[in-house]
Formats: sequence, C-alpha cells, structure tokens
Amino acid sequence: MRNAASSIGLIALVMVLGCTTTSPVIRDSASEDVVAGSESNLLLAEWVGPYSGLPAFDRMDLRDLEAALEVGMERSLAEIDAIATNPEPPGFENTLVEMQRTGKELDRVFTYYGIWSSNMSSPEFREIQTAMTPKLSDYRSKISGNNALFARIKAVYEDPEYKTLRPDQQRMTWLTYDGFARGGATLTGEAKQRYAEINKRLAEITTRFANNVLHDEESYVTYISKDQLSGLPEAFV
Repeated sequence: MRNAASSIGLIALVMVLGCTTTSPVIRDSASEDVVAGSESNLLLAEWVGPYSGLPAFDRMDLRDLEAALEVGMERSLAEIDAIATNPEPPGFENTLVEMQRTGKELDRVFTYYGIWSSNMSSPEFREIQTAMTPKLSDYRSKISGNNALFARIKAVYEDPEYKTLRPDQQRMTWLTYDGFARGGATLTGEAKQRYAEINKRLAEITTRFANNVLHDEESYVTYISKDQLSGLPEAFV
C-alpha cells in the first residue's frame, strides 16, 4: 500500500508491513471465495513493461476492485502481524525497513482506485467506494491500533542507538513514530476504540458528501451566447 508509513494518514496510509513468515489468518467462507479468485485479479498483479512496470489501465475492470481491496488488506495485515510478533528484539532493519517493504499488492490496487476515484468516477464505482470506505477505515485503525507493532516502533525511536542512525534513517523513524502517535497509537481502552469509531464515521460522511457533490455536478449544463459560439473554432461547434 503506500506502505504503512504512508498509510495511516489516509489516511496517510502510514506504514504497512512484511516479514519472511506470517501468522495464520482465519477466514470465513466468503473470504475464502475472495482469496480463491485473487490469483487472476489484474489489480493485484505485478506490473510489466518499462520503468519497473506500468499499470494495465487499458485492461482494468471495475468488477475486480472490491475483491482486490479485500485481498490486499488481508495480506497487508498478515504482513503487519508478522513484524509485530517478530521474536527478535526490535531494530531499525527488522521493524522500520521491513514496514517499507510491505503492502505492495494493496499499493497497486490503490493506483487503479485513484484513477476511478479521480478521473473515471461512475455510479457503479461510487457504490463500491461507499461500501468499502468503512472497511478501509477499519483496516487503517488495525494498523495504528496494533499495540505490539507500536511498541517495536517506540523501542527503536527511544533506543540510544537511534542517535547513531543516519539522518535519513532518524527522519524515517521519527515520522513513523509520530504518524502512529497522531493516529491514536498512544491511546488505550475505550479512548482508542472511540478514536477508531470517529475516524470510521468521518470517512463515511466525507465520502458521501464528495459523492453527492459529484452527482450534483453531473447534471450541470453550460450555456454560451451566440457571440461566444461564433468565436469558437469550428471543431468545437
């Protein structure tokens, strides 16, 4: 995804993660169906072509979007859990760097999602967007609310070894720690749950408002005078 570090803030999707092993993920039958068809889902596939690969915008299919998001989130959370439960002591490499290597599939899905949202919005897309918005909010809250993960990030940030890191590594560590803190990671109990609920509600109403505005603008009609019309090139008349 935009890796977890870019992922929390919409949310800044701050920081989604990965390791060599992952914890088992419990799925219901509906989830099994989604995962079963994921291997052929173009939106999850690695890009091919020049410049490290290019998105297949000419072949993307809106019908693949919801399943791709579901699978991308599930796999990213499994990667996050692998980092959070790593038995080795937390360090810059096995925590911060590993976090930057994860969520690649979801990142690819969001590339297509952004095109539909910004340039090709349709009633069909907005229906999917409305259904997925609360799920995406929950997904981000699971990242920022992962106590074990934040404990590792905090340990790296507060370790005396932090001062020995390169300036860019210190900057990355601080941004990650600060992003989680701003995302509610320092909250506990009911306060953390309430924070997640507020974020989820804000995501829902913000999406609804934006889609209502777009729906209204779709009915706009532009009028021009005869004088203005006469001044246009023939191709525009």
